[in-house]
Amino acid sequence: MNLTDPNSDSTPEHDPSEPAASPEHSPDHSEVYAWPPAQEPLVPMQTGVLEYQPAEPAPPPRPALIPHLGHTAVFFLLMIPSLIVAYIFSFLLFLAVIHPHSIHILMMNVVHEMRYAIAIQIVWYLVLWAMAAMTFTLWWRRPMTEGIHWNAPVAVRWFFALGLTGVLLGLGVSLAGNFLPMPKAPPILEDLTKSQSAAWLLMAFGISLAPLTEELAFRGFILPSFINVFRWFHLRGSISESTVRNIGIPVSIVLASIPFALMHAQQVSFSWAPVLLIGVVSVVLCIVRLRNDSVASSVVVHACYNLTLFTGMLIQTDGFRHLQKLHH
Repeated sequence: MNLTDPNSDSTPEHDPSEPAASPEHSPDHSEVYAWPPAQEPLVPMQTGVLEYQPAEPAPPPRPALIPHLGHTAVFFLLMIPSLIVAYIFSFLLFLAVIHPHSIHILMMNVVHEMRYAIAIQIVWYLVLWAMAAMTFTLWWRRPMTEGIHWNAPVAVRWFFALGLTGVLLGLGVSLAGNFLPMPKAPPILEDLTKSQSAAWLLMAFGISLAPLTEELAFRGFILPSFINVFRWFHLRGSISESTVRNIGIPVSIVLASIPFALMHAQQVSFSWAPVLLIGVVSVVLCIVRLRNDSVASSVVVHACYNLTLFTGMLIQTDGFRHLQKLHH
């Protein structure tokens, strides 16, 4: 039967002078699909002619939800080996450079001296960054900064506006502290008043590596991983996009701000007023990170916020020369 003419009972003979058509030169779909094409089965049409019916296109792959809660759990698990490495490296460095002949004195200084504690924490954060960058770059098959939406160009473009936001946030928190019950001698002030060099070192750490690492943890991992839980349900049709936007994001901001505030609670004697203010600061940092799609932007705001607080202490103590004034 001729497949192209339903009224014809004869099959046209092949002209021997013409070369037989090979599968490689078939005018149909043989250049793309193997014969018979599994994607386009032969189906009878209403006309009785067998024709190709294109198959439905495959649905696009679901977007990768990075980072998710599993990634965040791994990031915090990395804090354990990075802390061990930091302690071993710092101890050997101190032993070789500062106290080569007395392990006992070194151990006492590590426990009681603020400068040693800050130095160890600096090494810890650097090791954590290195481990995290290596782990997640291999896991995500892309740079870690891309996975967490570091987005430095946005932070550079809006640097002055972000810096001003941090300064105003610091001034606002300081002003609000005058109307709320604040602790008289919180541990953070005790650390500052131990020595002038410790105060300067704490200030340098507080406006550089501390906000950098805290933003990596809370705005780089925790916040988007909570939001991605809601996006996971949205991709499966359980909730709508508006639910993600109007409920999922606000809830995620609160969930990310609670551990951020609690992490700093010990520094302010677990007093509810400063903990609440720190939670408000976290909410602002979350909004900046989401608004700009940039963790680097929240780092700038965070660093300028800390700088504003330290500048107030710097002025109050005449350049950290009269640290006892912080107790008044």
